[in-house]
Amino acid sequence: MNIGIDMDGVLTDIQAFNLKHATPFFKKRFNRDIVDENPYDIRDIFGCSKDEYNTYWKRYLLKYAIFEPARKGAKKTVRKLSAEGHKIFIISKRVFTCRDNFLGKLMRFLMRNWLWRNCIKYDEIVFCDNDVPDSKGTACRENNIDVMIDDEVVNIEAILPFAKIICFDTSYNRDYKGENVFRAKDWEEVYRAIK
Repeated sequence: MNIGIDMDGVLTDIQAFNLKHATPFFKKRFNRDIVDENPYDIRDIFGCSKDEYNTYWKRYLLKYAIFEPARKGAKKTVRKLSAEGHKIFIISKRVFTCRDNFLGKLMRFLMRNWLWRNCIKYDEIVFCDNDVPDSKGTACRENNIDVMIDDEVVNIEAILPFAKIICFDTSYNRDYKGENVFRAKDWEEVYRAIK
Protein backbone atom coordinates (compact mmCIF):
# COMPACT_ATOMS: atom_id res chain seq x y z
CA MET A 1 0.00 0.00 0.00
CA ASN A 2 1.13 3.59 -0.65
CA ILE A 3 0.83 5.56 2.59
CA GLY A 4 1.04 9.36 2.67
CA ILE A 5 2.06 11.12 5.87
CA ASP A 6 1.83 14.83 6.61
CA MET A 7 4.59 16.63 8.53
CA ASP A 8 3.20 19.59 10.47
CA GLY A 9 0.50 18.46 12.89
CA VAL A 10 1.02 14.75 12.23
CA LEU A 11 4.72 13.93 12.54
CA THR A 12 5.13 17.02 14.73
CA ASP A 13 2.73 18.72 17.14
CA ILE A 14 2.66 22.21 15.65
CA GLN A 15 -0.22 23.27 17.89
CA ALA A 16 1.74 22.49 21.08
CA PHE A 17 4.80 24.29 19.63
CA ASN A 18 2.75 27.38 18.87
CA LEU A 19 1.02 27.46 22.23
CA LYS A 20 4.37 27.08 24.02
CA HIS A 21 6.25 29.74 22.05
CA ALA A 22 3.57 32.07 20.71
CA THR A 23 1.78 32.64 24.03
CA PRO A 24 4.69 34.48 25.70
CA PHE A 25 5.78 36.04 22.37
CA PHE A 26 2.41 37.63 21.61
CA LYS A 27 1.88 38.67 25.23
CA LYS A 28 5.26 40.39 25.49
CA ARG A 29 5.54 41.77 21.96
CA PHE A 30 1.93 42.73 21.16
CA ASN A 31 0.17 42.50 24.56
CA ARG A 32 -2.14 39.80 23.17
CA ASP A 33 -3.68 36.86 24.96
CA ILE A 34 -5.11 33.68 23.48
CA VAL A 35 -8.47 34.33 21.84
CA ASP A 36 -9.14 30.67 20.99
CA GLU A 37 -6.58 27.89 21.55
CA ASN A 38 -8.29 25.38 19.24
CA PRO A 39 -7.63 26.75 15.73
CA TYR A 40 -4.72 25.46 13.64
CA ASP A 41 -3.43 28.88 12.65
CA ILE A 42 -1.94 31.25 15.22
CA ARG A 43 -3.68 34.15 13.46
CA ASP A 44 -6.91 32.67 14.81
CA ILE A 45 -5.45 31.64 18.18
CA PHE A 46 -4.30 35.20 18.96
CA GLY A 47 -6.48 37.23 16.60
CA CYS A 48 -3.29 38.74 15.19
CA SER A 49 -2.59 40.56 11.97
CA LYS A 50 -0.63 39.14 9.05
CA ASP A 51 2.37 41.33 9.99
CA GLU A 52 2.30 40.06 13.59
CA TYR A 53 2.02 36.49 12.31
CA ASN A 54 5.02 37.00 10.00
CA THR A 55 7.03 38.55 12.84
CA TYR A 56 6.39 35.47 14.98
CA TRP A 57 7.39 32.99 12.28
CA LYS A 58 10.52 34.97 11.35
CA ARG A 59 11.66 34.39 14.91
CA TYR A 60 10.50 30.78 15.39
CA LEU A 61 10.38 29.02 11.99
CA LEU A 62 13.94 27.70 12.09
CA LYS A 63 13.58 26.62 15.72
CA TYR A 64 10.45 24.68 14.75
CA ALA A 65 11.92 23.21 11.55
CA ILE A 66 15.12 22.06 13.25
CA PHE A 67 14.32 21.23 16.86
CA GLU A 68 10.65 20.30 17.23
CA PRO A 69 10.64 16.56 18.03
CA ALA A 70 8.59 13.91 16.30
CA ARG A 71 5.38 12.87 18.02
CA LYS A 72 5.69 9.92 20.34
CA GLY A 73 5.38 6.66 18.43
CA ALA A 74 5.85 8.17 14.95
CA LYS A 75 9.29 6.67 14.33
CA LYS A 76 8.31 3.20 15.51
CA THR A 77 5.03 3.09 13.60
CA VAL A 78 6.44 4.40 10.32
CA ARG A 79 9.35 1.95 10.50
CA LYS A 80 6.95 -0.93 11.20
CA LEU A 81 4.75 0.02 8.24
CA SER A 82 7.79 0.27 5.98
CA ALA A 83 9.12 -3.11 7.19
CA GLU A 84 5.74 -4.64 6.33
CA GLY A 85 6.23 -3.57 2.71
CA HIS A 86 4.21 -0.36 2.56
CA LYS A 87 5.67 2.50 0.55
CA ILE A 88 5.92 5.66 2.68
CA PHE A 89 5.41 9.10 1.12
CA ILE A 90 5.97 12.25 3.16
CA ILE A 91 3.48 14.69 1.64
CA SER A 92 3.84 18.17 3.07
CA LYS A 93 2.73 21.72 2.47
CA ARG A 94 5.47 23.09 4.73
CA VAL A 95 5.93 26.76 4.00
CA PHE A 96 8.53 27.79 1.40
CA THR A 97 9.44 24.22 0.34
CA CYS A 98 8.07 24.76 -3.18
CA ARG A 99 10.06 27.92 -3.80
CA ASP A 100 12.87 27.71 -6.34
CA ASN A 101 15.28 29.96 -4.44
CA PHE A 102 17.69 29.77 -1.49
CA LEU A 103 14.88 29.78 1.09
CA GLY A 104 13.11 26.91 -0.69
CA LYS A 105 16.32 24.88 -0.88
CA LEU A 106 17.02 25.57 2.80
CA MET A 107 13.54 24.49 3.91
CA ARG A 108 13.71 21.29 1.83
CA PHE A 109 17.15 20.53 3.30
CA LEU A 110 15.91 21.17 6.85
CA MET A 111 12.92 18.92 6.30
CA ARG A 112 15.02 16.05 4.97
CA ASN A 113 17.52 16.56 7.79
CA TRP A 114 14.73 16.56 10.39
CA LEU A 115 13.37 13.28 9.01
CA TRP A 116 16.86 11.74 9.12
CA ARG A 117 17.59 12.97 12.67
CA ASN A 118 14.23 11.72 13.92
CA CYS A 119 14.75 8.34 12.17
CA ILE A 120 11.55 8.66 10.13
CA LYS A 121 11.88 6.13 7.31
CA TYR A 122 10.34 7.11 3.97
CA ASP A 123 10.55 6.26 0.29
CA GLU A 124 9.67 9.63 -1.24
CA ILE A 125 8.97 13.22 -0.26
CA VAL A 126 6.38 15.27 -2.10
CA PHE A 127 6.48 19.03 -1.49
CA CYS A 128 3.08 20.62 -2.07
CA ASP A 129 2.43 24.30 -2.65
CA ASN A 130 1.20 25.89 0.57
CA ASP A 131 -0.70 28.53 -1.43
CA VAL A 132 -2.78 25.98 -3.37
CA PRO A 133 -5.59 24.51 -1.23
CA ASP A 134 -5.96 21.25 -3.19
CA SER A 135 -2.24 20.62 -3.82
CA LYS A 136 -2.25 17.61 -1.48
CA GLY A 137 -5.20 16.09 -3.32
CA THR A 138 -3.27 16.38 -6.56
CA ALA A 139 -0.16 14.87 -4.93
CA CYS A 140 -2.17 11.91 -3.59
CA ARG A 141 -3.74 11.26 -6.99
CA GLU A 142 -0.42 11.51 -8.86
CA ASN A 143 1.35 9.18 -6.41
CA ASN A 144 -1.48 6.63 -6.13
CA ILE A 145 -1.77 7.13 -2.36
CA ASP A 146 -4.07 4.54 -0.77
CA VAL A 147 -4.14 6.04 2.75
CA MET A 148 -3.24 9.59 3.79
CA ILE A 149 -2.60 10.65 7.39
CA ASP A 150 -3.34 14.36 7.79
CA ASP A 151 -4.70 16.82 10.34
CA GLU A 152 -5.93 19.83 8.37
CA VAL A 153 -9.55 19.77 7.24
CA VAL A 154 -8.82 21.64 3.98
CA ASN A 155 -6.28 18.95 3.06
CA ILE A 156 -8.58 16.11 4.09
CA GLU A 157 -11.35 17.48 1.87
CA ALA A 158 -8.94 17.74 -1.09
CA ILE A 159 -7.63 14.19 -0.56
CA LEU A 160 -10.93 12.36 0.10
CA PRO A 161 -11.78 11.76 -3.57
CA PHE A 162 -8.45 9.97 -4.12
CA ALA A 163 -7.52 8.14 -0.90
CA LYS A 164 -8.73 6.85 2.43
CA ILE A 165 -8.04 9.30 5.23
CA ILE A 166 -6.76 8.91 8.75
CA CYS A 167 -7.41 12.21 10.48
CA PHE A 168 -4.80 12.78 13.20
CA ASP A 169 -7.02 13.98 16.02
CA THR A 170 -6.38 17.51 17.27
CA SER A 171 -8.52 20.16 18.92
CA TYR A 172 -8.67 22.18 15.69
CA ASN A 173 -10.17 19.30 13.64
CA ARG A 174 -12.29 17.63 16.32
CA ASP A 175 -15.61 18.93 14.94
CA TYR A 176 -14.89 17.58 11.45
CA LYS A 177 -17.11 14.65 10.51
CA GLY A 178 -16.11 13.38 7.10
CA GLU A 179 -17.51 10.27 5.53
CA ASN A 180 -14.92 7.45 5.26
CA VAL A 181 -12.51 9.33 7.54
CA PHE A 182 -10.97 7.39 10.43
CA ARG A 183 -9.80 9.41 13.42
CA ALA A 184 -6.60 8.46 15.30
CA LYS A 185 -5.49 10.02 18.60
CA ASP A 186 -1.91 8.69 18.42
CA TRP A 187 0.43 6.62 16.26
CA GLU A 188 -0.71 3.32 17.74
CA GLU A 189 -4.25 4.07 16.54
CA VAL A 190 -2.83 5.02 13.13
CA TYR A 191 -1.19 1.61 12.90
CA ARG A 192 -4.36 -0.22 13.97
CA ALA A 193 -6.42 1.73 11.41
CA ILE A 194 -4.05 0.78 8.60
CA LYS A 195 -3.98 -2.88 9.67
